[in-house]
Amino acid sequence: MYETDVVVVGAGASGIGAALTLVDAEQRVVLLEKGEKIGGAGMFGAQGLFAVESKLQKQAGINYSIKDAYQDLVDYAHYRVDLKTVKNIVELSASTIDWLQSHGLETELVNNTQEVHQKNPKTYHQYIDKYAGFSRLIEHFKKHQGILLTEAAGEKILTDDDGKVKGIQILHHGKKEEVLCKAVVVADGGFIGNQQLVREHLKINYENLYSMGERKATGDGLKMLEAIGADTNQVHLFENHAASVVSEHDPKWHNDSIFSLTNIPLLWINAAGKRFTNEDICYDFALWGNVTYKTGGFYYYLLDDELVSYLSTNSLNWTDSFERTFKTLQHKPMTYKVGPFSNLKADLAETIEQGVGWTANSITDLAEKISVSGETLKNTLERYNNLIKRGEDTDFYKSKEFMKFSLEHGPFYAIKARSTSLGTLGGVLVNEDFDVLDRKGTIIKGVFAVGNTASTNMFSDSYPTIEGLSCAFAWNSGRIAGKSAIKFVHKV
Repeated sequence: MYETDVVVVGAGASGIGAALTLVDAEQRVVLLEKGEKIGGAGMFGAQGLFAVESKLQKQAGINYSIKDAYQDLVDYAHYRVDLKTVKNIVELSASTIDWLQSHGLETELVNNTQEVHQKNPKTYHQYIDKYAGFSRLIEHFKKHQGILLTEAAGEKILTDDDGKVKGIQILHHGKKEEVLCKAVVVADGGFIGNQQLVREHLKINYENLYSMGERKATGDGLKMLEAIGADTNQVHLFENHAASVVSEHDPKWHNDSIFSLTNIPLLWINAAGKRFTNEDICYDFALWGNVTYKTGGFYYYLLDDELVSYLSTNSLNWTDSFERTFKTLQHKPMTYKVGPFSNLKADLAETIEQGVGWTANSITDLAEKISVSGETLKNTLERYNNLIKRGEDTDFYKSKEFMKFSLEHGPFYAIKARSTSLGTLGGVLVNEDFDVLDRKGTIIKGVFAVGNTASTNMFSDSYPTIEGLSCAFAWNSGRIAGKSAIKFVHKV
């Protein structure tokens, strides 16, 4: 049995943020990691975080203030957020960049990693050597007498008859144990890894969701908090992020050509066989993810034989929407080109084998294969082809540079792309200090929640278009909750 001041449940960005803040103030801390390795989505998924008015930005002459960022965020959310929380997160963000560096994780200010954000102020601080950096964070934690328990999941917050926190029950290497403590910080990342909870909150068919989120984030924290009376009846959102072509048979399947074609604005149709968006929305991952989710969680993009032949031998002066993300990580220059794809017919045949591609000699036959109305799909193509010939999209206003290819010559191809999520947002109700609140809005003393377990005050109906924001929220909410826990422990 361990005895400590504070137990932090979850060793991702928010949990490490809280744990380091606590040990720096000479508090005794036990940090729980459900798996074998620390880091969570903040390390394995993220490549960096948002900040404003950092030293790096000031050195680069970036004219974007805390006030600017605050206003952009609350405007995007239509003020359906906790304004004090948003202000606190944004205001702390610059010092968090310095704080991370002082603890061993360096960052560099890079161009925003999505194409449509290039004219926006630089706010994305990319990790430098992130795995070594995270290791140094944990080394600092241990050096300051922090105790890290791996393969240790929180199960139940223990309270006395007066509701005062006295400890936490954990499952450690398969055995139930107790850790005595004065306070608990829940930082276990939401519930994207829990199929049942995802199904309950999802607005689309579960089969159409592709999760890139943390599999260990199974909602354990929300269950523990609900059991002690916390208000977990908050909006639960999904961090929609682009769309993906995912095999029905092999989860590890990947095809570079198909990946690139998914990331450019070809013709997209929904389950009704109708066009539903300006396809160049693919250059903003959050908005692309949102429109995919809204249209039912999937769509098909279409090609004809003439386009396939062209792409097999020619490159396009278009940009793969993910190119900048990868080139920024590699510190390589952009090409602003897609293709040629010399084996494209074989690549398309692969999609058919994987259950995500269909082909037919006629549009009506293709419609039958993807279960849409032949007449509707025929009308969709006729309309789109007419727009291509006119060179202007008067339906959804896709940029003229992408109004290039009509689809008229069979065989025709349809590739299915589905809704993709990086995790869940929302969670338990907290105040600006990240104290957990009950259903009456009263503080549950000694209990704090951060990151994706407690982001309902930061996000409204969808994830904003500012890059690295959920990761920034994780680090900063962890730091704030750590300070709040310090004050609480000093009082008891």
